[in-house]
Amino acid sequence: MRIRLPGVLARPVARLAMLRTLVEARPELWAGVLAAGLAVACVLSLAVGAARLPASDVPRALISSAHPLHAVLWEVRLPRIVTAALVGASLAVAGALMQTVVRNPLADPSLIGVSAGAGVAALLGIVLLPEIALLLPFLAFFGAMASSAVVLFAAESGPQTKGPLRIILAGVAVQSILFACVALITFLFADRAPAFVGFTVGSLSGCGWREAGIVLLPAAIGIGLALLSVRPLDLLLLDDDSAGGVGLSVRRTRVVMSCLAGILAAGAVSVAGLVGFVGLIVPNWVRILIGPEHARSLVPCALGGAALVVIADALARTVVAPLELPVGALLALLGGPYFLVILWRRVG
Repeated sequence: MRIRLPGVLARPVARLAMLRTLVEARPELWAGVLAAGLAVACVLSLAVGAARLPASDVPRALISSAHPLHAVLWEVRLPRIVTAALVGASLAVAGALMQTVVRNPLADPSLIGVSAGAGVAALLGIVLLPEIALLLPFLAFFGAMASSAVVLFAAESGPQTKGPLRIILAGVAVQSILFACVALITFLFADRAPAFVGFTVGSLSGCGWREAGIVLLPAAIGIGLALLSVRPLDLLLLDDDSAGGVGLSVRRTRVVMSCLAGILAAGAVSVAGLVGFVGLIVPNWVRILIGPEHARSLVPCALGGAALVVIADALARTVVAPLELPVGALLALLGGPYFLVILWRRVG
């Protein structure tokens, strides 16, 4: 039975359908829209803070060293925005890769133990080496990569049939162990809880050009290699027999793509802490708007993730100013309900 919409709704719905058809035919339109949205988000984020300035004055403040906020923009706000954009782009592309690897739109980078591994390594660094704060991002990165390696080894070893389900199960098991370690460290060293909070909740507070440089290399490597791997990624969307039938080494491709997702997510988590849901939300949005083909969707994923984290960080700095909210909490408030909606639609 066809449902007829009231006349008031029929025209807007028809226009939306035409717009979606046009965008699906030319996905570069969405890439342009997202790039423009990211640029606007960056300008607005530069304009807000403890010292505000009109958005129209941002270009002059960036160029002219005589402007009173020139140093603030270049030394405080701009590196934080660059870091936020790189973190968002990395997490979004990592989420797209993991959703393809396990063929599940509810997957995100934490599925391969990235967040839990980074959390354990970072907390151990805070406890054992509190005087060497510069080591924290590097410890978190190597912890994330080590946990990812354990998950992939557990998923791909043994005589049983390999497949996406084993990655999910291995990830759940390893994450449970590591998050138990996080809880124990937090309990045993409760006197240092303030130092733990920023990392475990997810925050960009204090990020500068050093943090932007730390996340830049993993982001460039991971996104670049993902863009060069669009055909194998598209074939992974097929069942294993069909993908193998056209010459794809399914097991090797799945491991390589998981490693790329791990590199991207580890770089992001190492500087921003346990920021979640970006890798869940953005790839789903892009898939709905553009389609599943990776050649068309990976760049919009990166742009959308960057814009989302930049906007969330700007809100975190301004909603309850002069206090600053953790950006991870704001993203969780957005991502949690969205996760439930996806779950309800798929199960229902």
